[in-house]
Amino acid sequence: MGKGKNNTRFKSFLLTRHGGIIFVTLCILLILTGSVLVGAESLLSRIGYQAKDDFQLASSFPADEIGPQLQESSLVSEDYSSMQFGTGSVLSDPNIQNILLIGSDTRGGEGYGNSDTMLLLSINSKTKQVKMVSFLRDLYVKINGMRDNRINASYAYGGPKLLIDTIESNFKIKIDNYASINFQSFEKAIDIVGGVRMNLTKAEARELNSHPDIYFINGRIQRVSTGMNTLNGAGALGYARIRHIDSDFGRTERQRKIVEAVLSSLKHSNPVTLFNFANSIFPLVKTDLTNSQILSLISRTSSVLSGQMQQTAIPVEGDYKPDEIRGMDVLVPDIEKNKEVIWKLLYNR
Repeated sequence: MGKGKNNTRFKSFLLTRHGGIIFVTLCILLILTGSVLVGAESLLSRIGYQAKDDFQLASSFPADEIGPQLQESSLVSEDYSSMQFGTGSVLSDPNIQNILLIGSDTRGGEGYGNSDTMLLLSINSKTKQVKMVSFLRDLYVKINGMRDNRINASYAYGGPKLLIDTIESNFKIKIDNYASINFQSFEKAIDIVGGVRMNLTKAEARELNSHPDIYFINGRIQRVSTGMNTLNGAGALGYARIRHIDSDFGRTERQRKIVEAVLSSLKHSNPVTLFNFANSIFPLVKTDLTNSQILSLISRTSSVLSGQMQQTAIPVEGDYKPDEIRGMDVLVPDIEKNKEVIWKLLYNR
């Protein structure tokens, strides 16, 4: 299936928009393990706990999910002819904990927003291995009780609960927990580390300065110029969201550069900065993991990350078809073949 191609695609899509911010947060957890574990319980208490069953269907949907392709007819319980759920029972293993990491662009008045990053982190306590599966946002799937749609629409409609149900139903894998984070955390993360240095092209600088209403939120605008700029939180977020001057591949490359810059800053930050980072970011995290579960994950970090991490992106190269459905650019997968890839990676089935 082209392991090299899969890894390249995974790296590109893994960091879509805010996916990297989740990893920055995880990096902080690792830092806590070795430096301030005594105070970790206090920090972790700032994380917002919310059980999956607490999420209901949204009363409103994100603006870019409401268009000619998505009207009230989306909410139907029939017409399942084009897509089918995966076959077989949902697989699970008592030694494996699957945690869905969600990066969303939730903003005021938009319900749950879009889940632009959907990354399954699978931790095997028996083999001490960590494996990752990234689900691309344009993956076209069957959604329980609704019309077939892009997978990130399930989050817009019903938050983590419906997104988890969609993944479990299509690919027949058990998801034990979730953790989500949104736009606000991105800006705060950049500001706390003192901004990031980015070399902007003429097209990038012109795009940001010409369309601040598109790329900046909460009214915070940063003027930029061609060449090196120190981007604050608002500027970095705008840069990471540019999508009109090239393609989604260009956008994900910009996001990857931002994440690399943040990680570089964190590596050279003092303990006070790291603490302030965690103290500010943690309240923006929603999860159904308890403090004891998170501390347990932290305590196992060194052992489970000692080996090489295996990873893939869904849909897999060669096992999907690009298409346009109801005005949407989508990736229509061969559900069974993609399901088998996930089963083999996570469960050796």
